[in-house]
Formats: sequence, structure tokens, C-alpha cells
Amino acid sequence: DNPFIDEISKYPVRFAAPVFFGESPHRSLAASLQNGTATLLKLEGRFLAITCQHVVEGFRRRASAGETFFQVAHARLNPEEHLIDENVALDLAVLDITPFVGNAPHLTEANFASAPSWPPRQVSAEDVICMAGFPGVWREQLDEGYLRFYSFSSGAAEVVSVRDSQLATTVQIEQCINQINHGLVLGSLGGLSGGPVFAWRKTRVLHAELVGFIYEYQE
Repeated sequence: DNPFIDEISKYPVRFAAPVFFGESPHRSLAASLQNGTATLLKLEGRFLAITCQHVVEGFRRRASAGETFFQVAHARLNPEEHLIDENVALDLAVLDITPFVGNAPHLTEANFASAPSWPPRQVSAEDVICMAGFPGVWREQLDEGYLRFYSFSSGAAEVVSVRDSQLATTVQIEQCINQINHGLVLGSLGGLSGGPVFAWRKTRVLHAELVGFIYEYQE
């Protein structure tokens, strides 16, 4: 019932989009799909969708076995044609989706986080972070060509550790204010891969700075 907590929990969802691939949901009522999450970021005049490299690699494996498709929000594309960088060690892949901005729902300029400079400032154990993504267990196919993705977000998580290019946090699901979404109980967090991670910077005006991307979790 705290409006402030509610709003900061919703904040990272604004800059997250589902990434999904597999059988076309336009051809089947029970399409075999996998999904991850993309962070939408505007950087140096380009509109980027950043996800995990293992998400793109999953698409490649399925594509090699037969026809498949790949989609970011409402934009269907071939990731190989829009891929501008990938790094297996960091588990990141960067897609330039500038041509789709303004031409597809949920891909307007307002959906992209702005990063005046990159990389971001260092994260410390004193920072509070927020993050979001789309758990696969909450994905629903309602009809041919119609998928629904429910989002998971955490608005004020503590940083447990910071090391090299990684930071770690914990989310105690049983202590969350909202555990159930429309009757769906959150189990696995698979599908959050690539989701945005922001740090709340405690300046005179509280603001969030994009500091990373979700790539791994343990039960």
C-alpha cells in the first residue's frame, strides 16, 4: 500500500522487453517457445536491445534444426542481421533495433533508458538496485499470434557483493509484497536473462542509473 515502493518497483519494467523465439505462435495454439528479456538502451544515437548471449545462441540452435523466428517486443527480426556485438565471457549480446523504433508498440523512444556516458559509475555494497524481466513460467499463449508476458520486478534490493564486472543480490520471494500475479505463483526466474539492473543514486534528486544486466540466478 506504499505508492513510492510501488512506483520504484515498476520503474525498471519501462525499459525491459520480452525476447522470444521458437515456433511461430501465428501457426499454432501451443507453440514451442523460449523467452528471455531485453534491456532497451539509447546510446550514442542508436537504440539498442541488450540481452544475454545465451539467448541468441539458443535461437541459433533452434534455427539450425529448422524454421524458427525471433522477436523483441512487437518487432520480428533476424538477430544475426542486427547483432553489433556479442561476448560469451560476459554473456551479453547487443542488437541495433533503431529501424523499429517508432514503428512497433512498446518500442517508442520513451521505452529506452538513456545513458549519457558508458560505462556507468561503479556499484558499491551501499547501493540499492532495482531490476525487471519476464519469467517464462508466466508466459501465456492466449490465441494464435497472441502472447501475454507478465513482468517480475524488484524495486529495492540490496547489493550483496561486487567483484570485477559482476554484482550479486538476493531476492526473498516469500518476503515480497506481491508474490502472486493474477493467480500465477512465481517459481523459476528463468526468462529474466538480459533484464535491466539499475542502481538508485542517492543524490539531492533520487535517480536511477543503468548499471548492468541480469544473466544468472540460483534457486
